[in-house]
Amino acid sequence: MDGVTVWFLTCVVSLLAVLNPVGAVPLLLAMTVNDPPLRRRRSALMAASTQTACLAVAAVGGSTLFSFFNISIDSFRIAGGALLFLLAIDMVKVNQQRHKATDAEVQEGVARAEVGIIPLGIPMLAGPGAIATVISLAGQVSELSLAMVVLLMAVVSVGGVTAVVLLTATRIERWLTPTVLGIASRLMGLLLAAIAAQMLVTGVQNSFGLRPPH
Repeated sequence: MDGVTVWFLTCVVSLLAVLNPVGAVPLLLAMTVNDPPLRRRRSALMAASTQTACLAVAAVGGSTLFSFFNISIDSFRIAGGALLFLLAIDMVKVNQQRHKATDAEVQEGVARAEVGIIPLGIPMLAGPGAIATVISLAGQVSELSLAMVVLLMAVVSVGGVTAVVLLTATRIERWLTPTVLGIASRLMGLLLAAIAAQMLVTGVQNSFGLRPPH
């Protein structure tokens, strides 16, 4: 595979690992339990659109934000890697991820007229972990480059995957037994832990001028 394809797949896999749209299916169904099918589909599309817009803005505007606060991308990689590692531990242990969705947020979502933007789109899908991941990926490329365009294409593609998953939530729910959810959570958590470790290693190496072993 060429470099562009590898970069695209790297971005897609990294984002899917941290977003875990299948894990959002029970939340969507719980928050729209009293909604008709048409409104539930609207909420699903709104959530996917919000996720895509938030991550695209983070990818494009992350460097500007860092410059404003005088934060280096490698410092953010270290912080983001640590955050993702904590998230990965929760996923491997199949714990409720309270930094993504609290009980209060779920109950608030049930009472809201439109849950697609808040709290489902933000922060349950496009939460701190996803934003940290996309900013870290954007930090590896220049703003006006083919790699940045590919990253944005990956963000849009992942948004499309999220939309499809949420739109078919009622069908997917039939297969989401505790065993299936547990296996999926552990596998995604393991992958996310590897991504987090790489972010930490890269951030530390660049911050201290260390050369990776050959």
